[in-house]
Amino acid sequence: MRLEGQVAIITGASRGLGRSIALALAEEGAAVVLAARNGQALNDVATQVEMLGREALVVTCDVRDPAQVERLIVRTLAEWSRIDVLVNSAGVALRRPVSEISSEDWDVVVDTLLKGTFLVTKAVLPTMSAAKRGNIINLIAPLDKITVPGFSAYTAAKFGVSGLTQALSKELRRYGININGLHPGGFADTSMVRENVPEMKQGLLDPALITPAAVALATQPPRGLTGDTIDALAWNTDPGLGGGLQ
Repeated sequence: MRLEGQVAIITGASRGLGRSIALALAEEGAAVVLAARNGQALNDVATQVEMLGREALVVTCDVRDPAQVERLIVRTLAEWSRIDVLVNSAGVALRRPVSEISSEDWDVVVDTLLKGTFLVTKAVLPTMSAAKRGNIINLIAPLDKITVPGFSAYTAAKFGVSGLTQALSKELRRYGININGLHPGGFADTSMVRENVPEMKQGLLDPALITPAAVALATQPPRGLTGDTIDALAWNTDPGLGGGLQ
């Protein structure tokens, strides 16, 4: 149990990769804080966590809202007084030609993926900095492999998350905090992908293929790998791709 006694916050935990990663971290012994907008779906995930013999805290949260993000952190610290791992997995998709995207639609996508990552990451830093340790994992799309027409807002936001990850790695290393990107290596078999990329009928990746790399990133010691992006599918066959990440 590599995460025994640790606490992990997972945004976007109600479905898709966020849900799969939350369950994988719980299997490694972590108490998990499940955050998303869909409370009923979160309760279903919490039940699965508890069946594993682990604790789960459900917090409905829109990561675009600073007040809701603050509430997420306050409730986590009130429950366990620590935050060891953060997984930024909250996401929405919009597939539409750029000429048909309103500024409001653009903001929903970019604010969820990029601003949300910024807000939640910033909110956990005081606790992680005081502890001189922590692992932050940002879900990043393998844009060189899966960029398709109609995903301009999503693609722009994910490039932003990648840049934010790299810049923050320089700021946070002195505090023993590792921050890395994680992408599936292709299209993951999630409801978001099935709904927005219906032409992808074959070759979708089982989320179980992505979770081992997520666990490895979550279990790093202070001053470990940071500022990198791990291709989970490639890492499964060659963990050396993560600079010795095990």
